Amino acid sequence: MHGVLKVRTSEEKAKAQKLKELEKIESYNKLVKSFEELREKENGKYDEISLSVSKSVLIENPEFYTIWNYRRSAILQFAETKENSELQVIYQNEMKFLEECIQRFTKSYWIWFHRQWIALRMDNCDWEREMKLCTKLLNFDLRNFHCWGHRRFILKHSNIKLEDELKYTTEKVEQNFSNYSAWHQRSSILPKIYKEPEQLLEKILEEFELVRNAVYTEPKDSSSWIYHKWLVATLKSIPNSNYIEVLKNELTQIYDLIELEPDCKWPIYTTLLLKIEIGGFDKQELLDIISQLIKLDPDHKNYYKSLETKI
Repeated sequence: MHGVLKVRTSEEKAKAQKLKELEKIESYNKLVKSFEELREKENGKYDEISLSVSKSVLIENPEFYTIWNYRRSAILQFAETKENSELQVIYQNEMKFLEECIQRFTKSYWIWFHRQWIALRMDNCDWEREMKLCTKLLNFDLRNFHCWGHRRFILKHSNIKLEDELKYTTEKVEQNFSNYSAWHQRSSILPKIYKEPEQLLEKILEEFELVRNAVYTEPKDSSSWIYHKWLVATLKSIPNSNYIEVLKNELTQIYDLIELEPDCKWPIYTTLLLKIEIGGFDKQELLDIISQLIKLDPDHKNYYKSLETKI
C-alpha cells in the first residue's frame, strides 16, 4: 500500500548486518595493507606518517600488538633526532590517543603497557590525571585489574600519598566487600605506610575488625577471607606481636559465624588454618574438620587432604 513504511524482516536484517560486517572487514584489511606497504617502503626510517597510518589500524584493532611495538620503535628513533620539546608534544598526543583507546577497550594489555611506557618518557606526566582516569573506569568496572595495576604503577612513580590510596580502597571495600582487587591493593600498601613494627601491628589489629564486618556480611565470598589469611601471615611476621592470643580471639569470633552459617566452607576452612597455626589441638578434631570440608567442597578434595601433612 502507498504511504506505508516497509518493515524489514528478520532475514533482511541479518543479511544487511552481514553485509555491513563484510564492508567493515574489507575496510580494516585495506588499512592493514596500507600499513604493511608503508612499513616495507620506509625500511626502518619513521616519520609522522608512520604514526598516522599505524594509528588508523589501532583505532579499529588495539590488540594488534605488533603495531604498538612499531610505534615504540618510531618514537625511540624520534628521541634520537628530535628536540625534547617536539618529543614532549608527541608524548602528549600519544597519551590522548591512548586515553581514547582505553575508554573503548578497557582491558587491553597492549594499551595499558604502552601508556606506562610513554608516561615514563614524559618530563612531567600528569599522575593525578592518571589516577582520575583509573577511578573513572573503576566506577564502571570495580574489578578491572588493569586499572588496579596501573594505580600501583602510578604510586611507584609519583608523589601521590599512599594514605590517599588506602582511603580509596576503604571506600571500595565498603561499597562491595567482594572487591578482591581492592583488598589486594590494601595488602600491597599497608606495609609501606606502616613501616615500624609497632605501627603495623596496631593497624593489622584494626584490619581484623574491618574484615570481620566483611565476612559476617558476605560469609561465602572468598575475597575477604583471603585478606584475613594475609592478615594472619603478616601478624605472625611482626616481632613480639603476641599473635597466638590474637588468633585465639579470631577463632572465637569465627565460631559465632559458623553457628549462623554451618554449611559455609570459608569460616570452617579458616578455623582449620587457625587451629593448625595455634597448635595443641587434638589431631582427630582437625581430621574431622578436613572431612567436613571435603563434603562441603569436594572439588578441592586433594587440597584439603594435603593439609593433613601439617597436622
